[in-house]
Amino acid sequence: MLVSAGGCSDGGDGAGGSSAPPAVSTPAATGTGIETGTPSSSPPESPYSDSDTVLMAKGDCYGWVTDNAPGRAEEMACDDSDAVGKVIKRAKEKTTQDTYIDCPDPTDDVLGISDASGPELAGSRDYAQYVTGVGYACVRNLKAPHPGDAGGGGMEIRVGDCLWTEGPVDQYEEVPCEGEKLPDLKIVGDLDLYGNCPRADDIQVSEESFLDIAGLGGPTYCARRPTDL
Repeated sequence: MLVSAGGCSDGGDGAGGSSAPPAVSTPAATGTGIETGTPSSSPPESPYSDSDTVLMAKGDCYGWVTDNAPGRAEEMACDDSDAVGKVIKRAKEKTTQDTYIDCPDPTDDVLGISDASGPELAGSRDYAQYVTGVGYACVRNLKAPHPGDAGGGGMEIRVGDCLWTEGPVDQYEEVPCEGEKLPDLKIVGDLDLYGNCPRADDIQVSEESFLDIAGLGGPTYCARRPTDL
């Protein structure tokens, strides 16, 4: 609740009836002078209050905890200056490092929900303490960049994404199509019903071709080198 404080005074006490000669009035005594008062202060911010009983429910926003809690996220108002993302899907299930994370396409990141230390806590699954737990939240950044978009460099591999490798072996990692690393391949399509790519010179990449397979469903894609696009 917003509460503003302020005040003013006019000090307009009149002179009482008396047989004595009337005293000379000052501006403060007559109330006709300049009014003085305490300037209004800025209204205090209302503390965040969760309207549901689910940690990181769909529609909740969050920001990162900075006090000695690496990777931990906490709910906050979506218009809070520290808010960074919004939950677009919440899953309640036991999770491990092998759990298939089923998130919708716009997902930019995944928060794990852990209850190992008592109450449920949310945090980035890049940190081990949030990998094993009781659920996860698929989240979308409130502002760009959006690595979950096709070509954005994150989340599930799909058509439009770019791949990069640092060695001669055909193992790739997803990178932004427009970033510091120049992509070696771009995924252009899926196999047809006969297991063929749109062009004979397309390169087939499968789950075994990726360095990080978290979140992949295991399909085979058709890719091309940037010079062949």
